[in-house]
Amino acid sequence: MTTTDLSTLSLFSATPEQIAEARRRTHNEWGKGLTLEEHLARYAGEDHLEGSRDGRFKTWVLAPRNDPHTLHFKCACETFKRTGLLVKNKAAESVTCYGIASVFTPPENRGQGFARHMMRLLHWVIADEALLPSSGFPAVWGAPPPKVEGARNGRFSALWSDVGQLYNSCGPAPDREGWVTQGTATTVWEVEASPLFETTAPDWTWLDDAGVSALWEEDAEKIRSEMENSEHPGTSFAFLPNRGVASYQHRRLAIYFQRLATPPQTWGVASPDRSAYATWTIDPRHVPITLTVSRIRTDPQSFRDLVGKLLEVARKHDVKRVEMWNLPSELELLAGTLGATNYSRDLDHLPSFKIYGPESEAEMSWAFNERFCWC
Repeated sequence: MTTTDLSTLSLFSATPEQIAEARRRTHNEWGKGLTLEEHLARYAGEDHLEGSRDGRFKTWVLAPRNDPHTLHFKCACETFKRTGLLVKNKAAESVTCYGIASVFTPPENRGQGFARHMMRLLHWVIADEALLPSSGFPAVWGAPPPKVEGARNGRFSALWSDVGQLYNSCGPAPDREGWVTQGTATTVWEVEASPLFETTAPDWTWLDDAGVSALWEEDAEKIRSEMENSEHPGTSFAFLPNRGVASYQHRRLAIYFQRLATPPQTWGVASPDRSAYATWTIDPRHVPITLTVSRIRTDPQSFRDLVGKLLEVARKHDVKRVEMWNLPSELELLAGTLGATNYSRDLDHLPSFKIYGPESEAEMSWAFNERFCWC
């Protein structure tokens, strides 16, 4: 195997032809149950989702500096530009942030450090350049990646690792840390083994796509208020669920829902006063089929009724598992009394973040670290 000098490579915004090639490459591993044409059509549909429009969804490729438009690029990834909150001393600041997805290296290019190097370079195209290391771009990596309009403005970024702690070594300089994992608590109900809960409040409202979108607008304001009034010391950050962020969880799977005997029509449920609610997605590709709660807001008094509603919709669609991420500790304990199993994920979808600026990851708290912001 010929070793490639990584300094001869850089990170580029993908051309339309490179985007198509990057998507073709992922078909065998990520296009489960779809023909290549269906896989590409599904991707094309994602291009038009609310959270992707206006340049917020981009594909990046690691390619030779002397041939940036080649279709023989080494690997690729995607980013979603989003709006988040950074809270210090109870003062909330709206900031630009990024979700990172679809890090993919074709088999013939694996084991050569390409993905690791791509992710190191990614900091230099998405982070606010004023907040990157003062020592500048590492000379050993050659020249910095070219500037891309609308980028280099991120205050933090996050990814959900399926390769353990690999991304922790992908910092913006050889001696800098990369993405740090925080919040892997998982709560699961096995639906067939779970009891039937009688709901004490009968007037809960099922929410369709428009209904959950309106709910997330309200929820974004509640998140801001709660973070500003939190007693948690130090600095915290959060993604916001509106502007197409949370809706991505179910809209991206539309092609699979069309194949179900009873396609889901509701994506959330709310109590009469909307003080308690949950939203979700269902992934028909997952074995067993799982309803994953994307966002939940409740208190111990309403939690039992809310779990009952989630199990009700799960049974309606022959879902086998209900899963939640990072419940507050008091609800996690309560879930255990309602038949759930609590554990910490150590392999899949590990939430990992990188802060850009004077703060260290060790002093940061990721608030509302739930499924809604996954990408």
